[in-house]
Amino acid sequence: MPYANVIISYLLTCVVFFAIDLVWLGVVAKDIYGKYLKDFLSPEINWKAAIIFYLLFIIGLMIFAIYPAVAKDSYIQALLL
Repeated sequence: MPYANVIISYLLTCVVFFAIDLVWLGVVAKDIYGKYLKDFLSPEINWKAAIIFYLLFIIGLMIFAIYPAVAKDSYIQALLL
């Protein structure tokens, strides 16, 4: 896979992943986390740790799910992985 395609797929995965996670954390599960995990939650967001985690998580997602599915040309395998 050419480097340009790797970079484009990484950036697109970042955008989609961040959008889904923002909706999840900001809307869907906000009250649930606040109710059941309030003693564990910090009042401030550790942005450095969050950014490093997400960037590394997406690399793992690409290595273990996206690239194998692209190699087999199967969106079903991507969803399963």
